[in-house]
Amino acid sequence: MNNTKIRDFVLAGVASTLVGGTLILAIIDKDYRSSFVDLAQVGVGGYIGLTIPKSKSEGEQDK
Repeated sequence: MNNTKIRDFVLAGVASTLVGGTLILAIIDKDYRSSFVDLAQVGVGGYIGLTIPKSKSEGEQDK
């Protein structure tokens, strides 16, 4: 197993924990439900941003 697979597995675990925790908190406290949803959106967005492969910059493509 290489480091990329381990990193992806850890990131998926962290994102799942964040979303699960915010859902539980949203169920418990109805007054701050929108704040918990925003927190979950930031977590999922960060996970997606880290898993999408980065394109090469113009300088790297010439090499």
